[in-house]
Amino acid sequence: MKPLVALLALFALVSCNSQSIPKSKQGVAIIGASFAYPENGWFELACQSKGYKPINKAASGECIVHSALKFAAGTLFTEDEFESFETLTIMFTHNDDIFNIEGSTIPHTGMNRAAAFDYVIRKYISMCEQCESNPHSEWYGIKGGKPVDIILCTHWHDARETYNNSVRRLAKRWSNYVRLCEFDKKIGFSKSTPDPKTGQQASVSFAHPDANSCEIINGVTYGWHPKRGVDSPIQRRMAKIFAELI
Repeated sequence: MKPLVALLALFALVSCNSQSIPKSKQGVAIIGASFAYPENGWFELACQSKGYKPINKAASGECIVHSALKFAAGTLFTEDEFESFETLTIMFTHNDDIFNIEGSTIPHTGMNRAAAFDYVIRKYISMCEQCESNPHSEWYGIKGGKPVDIILCTHWHDARETYNNSVRRLAKRWSNYVRLCEFDKKIGFSKSTPDPKTGQQASVSFAHPDANSCEIINGVTYGWHPKRGVDSPIQRRMAKIFAELI
């Protein structure tokens, strides 16, 4: 083959291959409750610092069961939204064991949170795989469909041991698809760290100043909701931790 012909053939091959692979969508989505909804700020700060578009579907007062029901009904994301993000972040940190599944994994209002986590992960993986055969998807015809990237999050500090321990086990179970954002290990203090000024557990000092600012676990008072807003030290720490992961 003459050099010019070979060069043109190579160019055609590269062009064909590049057209078959979707461009990076540059979006990150999150589902969650009060620790994740937009008033906090950490998620948006992290995404913006890396040039990603934040898609925040968290709602204060909801739990993973609500998201499971929305996934089942197809109402959590529009088709365009689903196409536009690369990573699904999940942050529901009620202090429950979310690793052990009991009962049906078909979504219903009475399902437990462990079953709901299992359903949401499986459903999202299935939705991504189905993109391969969806002619309206950017990943149509690409083996495996949309790449699956899920981030699970620990609580913002380490006092919720039941949840934190179980979410680590859950991330390990789904390690082919799931990464873990370890806020509890990287936030800068632990449940055994007292505030030198007050003598209280350190998380209390960072808690939001309202009636729901603290919780009692095993007889010890801890901070519940951190102070919100992009100027909050905790929100900025969480943003930095998350940004390093994405």
